[in-house]
Amino acid sequence: MTSPLERIELYPQESKRLIGTKYEDFMILVALAEKRDLEKQAEIEEEKLG
Repeated sequence: MTSPLERIELYPQESKRLIGTKYEDFMILVALAEKRDLEKQAEIEEEKLG
């Protein structure tokens, strides 16, 4: 069984049915989440040093 993310990546046209949003919008959200995660990790590292 494939994960939902794998399914969405293999069949982007089904993303609306699977998660309720278009593939393009989903990928924007993923990019924003990844950016925020990197920012948060940088904050954590800065707190450790300072």
